[in-house]
Amino acid sequence: MKRMILVHGDKGGTGKTHVAQITAACFQAAGHPVTLIDCDPMNPGLHRHFNNNPGPVEQINTRNPEGFDDLIGAVLDASGDVLIDLPAAGSDTTSGFLTEGTAAGTVDLESLLTDIGARLVVLFVIDQGRDALVALDAEYKRLPASVTDFFIVRNSRMDAPFNRFEKAAEKIDFSNAVILDMPALERRITEALVDAKTHIGRIDTVSGASYLMKRRAKAALRIWTAELKKGGLLDA
Repeated sequence: MKRMILVHGDKGGTGKTHVAQITAACFQAAGHPVTLIDCDPMNPGLHRHFNNNPGPVEQINTRNPEGFDDLIGAVLDASGDVLIDLPAAGSDTTSGFLTEGTAAGTVDLESLLTDIGARLVVLFVIDQGRDALVALDAEYKRLPASVTDFFIVRNSRMDAPFNRFEKAAEKIDFSNAVILDMPALERRITEALVDAKTHIGRIDTVSGASYLMKRRAKAALRIWTAELKKGGLLDA
């Protein structure tokens, strides 16, 4: 079954693009075919790191109706899974899913996915801050549960516990969501990948990366691959 995988976070700065990049790297390392689409015109990190590594990454600006329609067309044309890095304020894009689909830039996503036998997968990235939780609550409640598999990605980019999320979970029923934990990644590794214009799955090709940096990058890939398998996003 085809999956439309949205890497979402709504608020900028939660590490959403990092999650998109390492998820794409895990899929590629596992030999799982996936089409990559970067919808962030301001910070096209997925395109920057993966374009022609090994294939092109399509860039689509979903902030306008034409781009939104192009995104849906790309999903329909894809032969398998599609991984989409949404921009900050990605709820502006998902708002277009929740209509009757009569206007440009909108679609009745629930009926569309039902028609084509596909699923929406949401990887919603949160950090230890408050703002991301507000957006998480809204998106979790409004996206169509009948065709949506919802994953909450706790990105440990800061050295702090997820106390706010744990308190929120006492009030909000997240029982239909799967919680995945993204390991922290040493900043030097991220900077080396940016300089080399490549992704974490190709860390061995980065001349500026030390032996320990490569070991730590590969450890992060192993940990995240295990999380994806735990959630059923990759074959165990």
